[in-house]
Amino acid sequence: MPSWRFLEIPTKDPSPKPGMTSRANEAQAALVQASPPLSPLTGFARYASPWRSRMMTVLTMRIPRKMIALTNVLIRSATLGLRFLLSFYIIKYLGYDAAGVYGLTVGVTGITPALIGWGLNYFVAREVVGMSPPEAALRIRNRLLITIASLTLATVVMILFSVFAHRTSAALFVLIAILAWLETIALDLHLPLIGLGKALEANILVFIRSAAWVPFIVGLGLAFPQLRSMEALLAAWIVANAMALVLLGAMARKWDVGRILSSQIDFDWIINRLRRSWHIYISDVSLVGLMYLDRYIVGIFLGLSATGIYTFFWSLSNSLQTLVSTAVVQTALPTLVKAFSSEDRSAWKNAITVEFYKVISISVGMALVIFAASEVALRYMSMQGLSEHRGLFLLLLAASVLRACSDLGNVAMLSTQKDTSYAAINIIGVFLSTAMTSLGVAFYGLSGAGVAIFTTAIILLLMRVWLLAGLLRPAASPRAGGKI
Repeated sequence: MPSWRFLEIPTKDPSPKPGMTSRANEAQAALVQASPPLSPLTGFARYASPWRSRMMTVLTMRIPRKMIALTNVLIRSATLGLRFLLSFYIIKYLGYDAAGVYGLTVGVTGITPALIGWGLNYFVAREVVGMSPPEAALRIRNRLLITIASLTLATVVMILFSVFAHRTSAALFVLIAILAWLETIALDLHLPLIGLGKALEANILVFIRSAAWVPFIVGLGLAFPQLRSMEALLAAWIVANAMALVLLGAMARKWDVGRILSSQIDFDWIINRLRRSWHIYISDVSLVGLMYLDRYIVGIFLGLSATGIYTFFWSLSNSLQTLVSTAVVQTALPTLVKAFSSEDRSAWKNAITVEFYKVISISVGMALVIFAASEVALRYMSMQGLSEHRGLFLLLLAASVLRACSDLGNVAMLSTQKDTSYAAINIIGVFLSTAMTSLGVAFYGLSGAGVAIFTTAIILLLMRVWLLAGLLRPAASPRAGGKI
């Protein structure tokens, strides 16, 4: 395995380059053959600009794989820090109720991609592994057609409901709807980028839409008190999403997007995947329900202010899972899929073992850092009232460590094509979590919610370990796992 990874930029010379993998050379040749000839004016605009020349130099640099992994961690760590800043800003300057509204908005943007995703991302993320970017772009285009059609239909239904229910469309709800659109499309693009081995590019885009805007809105809010509102915050989030899409469009220019958009739609692929994805769809909805339903349960039983407190600590603890998932778990997908496809049981087992040690060591270390940093921040910002819920915070952090390990289990099952088992655990999980959280909140308040989430995380991790244990035993055959 070469120790170097390339950010390929097509040139007019399709000949193999020393040091490049055969797949990279094939992808470059395909891109060059598919690209139309440049006019003199276009060529001048593209290559004469000193700024563009410098950018081309940077993008064609050789970057070691270890450096890319470190960069991914640094990017996600920066995202983590800025999301921390946002959580403290909201609860300090906008109040507990606003924190509750923000938490419920995050829930909407998390649930919508699964609710109208129809389980297709599960297949797309796996199928694009090993494809060239232009080839994968065709698959992504077909998938996005379903997404846009579903989002349009959902929007029309919501508008009709508002009209017949005589409900006014407040600016806040319009902003939330726009965010649901943008975040859904962003996720549909993020997962294939991971499958293509472009984790660095994917994480840069995540940073832009999730965190890069935070210092600006916080600074504006501190300087101009009239901008301390959820409307201003959500508007900044929307602008960041739009900027991320523009940047992705610039990155995708070398894939000849015009030809891809004008090519024939593969309706056979769409119909085939929709027929096979029903159990994955139920699983995906269950998985996001497992993540976000608890805040709605807290809101029903304890009110908006309690929801703000809960989502504040949830955001801090869940940032751990997000960091580990994007920096370690998701990047393990291509490795595990290729190891399983090679039918080398030892390589597949070793790959899972290595990734597990990465996940557990990084997640435990991050949990300690997050807790210590939060204690210092709460004391420095004179928010000792939140320290009363330290037990809830510790339980949520522990649950996030366990869920990070479960995420790796999900990726392992995806690599072995154990689709039914993958779906079954997620479906069981949402019912288990809903029941336990409802009982915990009803009888013990916020502390009960923490205990319920932690207990559910333990049970679901043990279930995944049990299912994968058979594949990790020497006598087991990984290929048989796909029939479970």
